[in-house]
Amino acid sequence: MSGKTKILALLLLGLGMIFLVLAFLSGQGAKKGGETLKQEIERVPVVVSTQEIPFGTVITMDMLKVERFAIAPAGSYKDVNEAVGKKPLFNIGSGLPVTAQYFESGAVAAEVREGYRAFALRLDDNNMATSKIKAGDFVDVFSLFRVNNQEIERTVSRLVQPKLRVLSVGSQLVNAPESTNNAEDPNDRSGNRRAQQLRAVTVEVPVQDVNTLALAQSQGELFIVIRNPKDEELPDPSKYPMPDTVLKPVKPKAEKGLASQAVAPPSETDKAYAGMSLANTVEPGNANNNKDKRSSAATGVPRPSGDGGGTSVEVIRGGEISREKAR
Repeated sequence: MSGKTKILALLLLGLGMIFLVLAFLSGQGAKKGGETLKQEIERVPVVVSTQEIPFGTVITMDMLKVERFAIAPAGSYKDVNEAVGKKPLFNIGSGLPVTAQYFESGAVAAEVREGYRAFALRLDDNNMATSKIKAGDFVDVFSLFRVNNQEIERTVSRLVQPKLRVLSVGSQLVNAPESTNNAEDPNDRSGNRRAQQLRAVTVEVPVQDVNTLALAQSQGELFIVIRNPKDEELPDPSKYPMPDTVLKPVKPKAEKGLASQAVAPPSETDKAYAGMSLANTVEPGNANNNKDKRSSAATGVPRPSGDGGGTSVEVIRGGEISREKAR
């Protein structure tokens, strides 16, 4: 074989190798492009916000767009027309998926079970546990009832409500979108708002116990402690004197010739309507056996003091009990 022939054969072999490499690379690119196209086709459409949408704002078409997600968030929309015209109950951040949770009515009310009420606690600055509490936790509520400085031994602290479910802490709500609970006001540069929110805790309370908690809050100093949700131990009220209501049931009038009917046991709502006294809140059953103390404190009628040195009256001022000598 001549030299020219060898050179031509080598050139043809080189061109063949180049064509093979190009064909291989082209095939790989087509394969990757097909996989990318397949992945893009498999992604699902999700409606997201194009801007921050404040709560209560009517959503318009320009506030939304459709993007494709590998997994659709729970309650998400596929078409912008499904969300247009609605008013969110929470602020929707820019670029976030718009879900049905933002429009569910009664953010807190919907979480309150039948027979319960949502009660807002105003907590003292010293209650540092507040910063650790999250919506959905369970807490015990204690109250400290102070007496004047001369009678420190009569100061009372006790558990007033065990195992209450926390519905909200500041702006955090049970079952609210996570983006809503984590959002902070970018225009608020002070630390006071955050502290105030942490001190505002809403709990779920049985309706018959709302009066007790209201008195404990207005006339005492509340403390809340976090408890393990699996801890089922609760106090047994039957071991102690039962608190008495302020209003007493009226016996139904008996018709002529018929025996009088027994008074039906009051419902939980009836008990709430009948009211609770401060004395029964501090010491349940105290007012039942010491009505003279309650009447003298409320009316200012003097009663004998314990030391026999004349008469005195027991006066309640803003939850503090003091004994003053009668004039």
